[in-house]
Amino acid sequence: MGEAAVVNLFLMLRVLLVGGIFLILPHITRKGLLFGVYVGEAFADRAEARRLLGDWHRGFVILMVVSLLVGFGISLAGRPVAGNFTGTAVLLLGGLGLYIRFHSRARGLALPVTEEQAKKATAPLVGGEPKGAGLAKLALGLCLLTSLAAFVYAVASYEGLWSDRSFVAVMFAPSLNLILSPFLALLALLTAHAKRSVRGGSGGRSVEAQDAFRASIANVISWLALLICAFMTILSVQIVRIRLSGTSSLGGGFWLMEGVMAGVVIVFALFNLIRILKRYGQGGALIERGSVDAPLTDGLADNVHWVWGLFYVDRGDPSIMVEKRFGIGYTFNYGNRMAILITATFLVLFLSLIALGLFGLTGGG
Repeated sequence: MGEAAVVNLFLMLRVLLVGGIFLILPHITRKGLLFGVYVGEAFADRAEARRLLGDWHRGFVILMVVSLLVGFGISLAGRPVAGNFTGTAVLLLGGLGLYIRFHSRARGLALPVTEEQAKKATAPLVGGEPKGAGLAKLALGLCLLTSLAAFVYAVASYEGLWSDRSFVAVMFAPSLNLILSPFLALLALLTAHAKRSVRGGSGGRSVEAQDAFRASIANVISWLALLICAFMTILSVQIVRIRLSGTSSLGGGFWLMEGVMAGVVIVFALFNLIRILKRYGQGGALIERGSVDAPLTDGLADNVHWVWGLFYVDRGDPSIMVEKRFGIGYTFNYGNRMAILITATFLVLFLSLIALGLFGLTGGG
């Protein structure tokens, strides 16, 4: 199997995986939420909600087909890696645009939230280390040490070749590893400390459900960080050895090995995503025992502090992370300066590396 065929296969698998996740996201939110908008628990089973979901499914399937056609078209023109990136970008950016459109439609259906309900406090963290924090700390330390060691090894092996564009191809993997795996481990640690959002009337059982859900999410992210770190470290070392041998092409065997390792990471993430959704539901809703009809509290019920239903901004809330309205897990509170600093640092490093990688990998070397 040639390099172009393997890259195109990765694109197809990525579109099916990411597209499939986007298709099911509206179905795993807490009851009362629709495309990031709190519309009230009673609205969830009405015809208007079902109509919106049907339109979403049709629109996203069309977008998946378009992203594949774009990616394959560029690949057939002789630039498979560029086609892979472009097809993925079309899917992600198009998906964001489609979501914003449906979010706007859902806002027209939103019900006013009473002041009493909006002021209900979410459950704060109690004393002691939360579940999942220990594994997250271990993952953060291991990811930092391992990715840094791989980066130093790559630099030392190519000392003096800074002017050669092939240096970009060699350093891309270890640099990405140094950014991505520690950030994921840090995200796991912050998730373990995220604020709990409870339903009114559910008492302690809602808090227990939140604790179990939050710990499970933190543990999965920690293991993902470790798996990605191991995968990227092996990849980094192999690329250095291949380049030092003077081989001009990485070869189909190399890409097959990369595909197998990437497949392990994808299967692990997908399996645990399904497991968490089936066992807990978003926010632990499935194990709250009879509280599903009780109204949501505070951050999840108040539409004022949410932008597009995706970004939570509340300067009066000291929390760094809160439960998502659309999707699974937790998101940053961008009213907190630390959350802004972490996000900005990651984006600057990651996007700079991607831009450099596109130049180096598609431009030769």
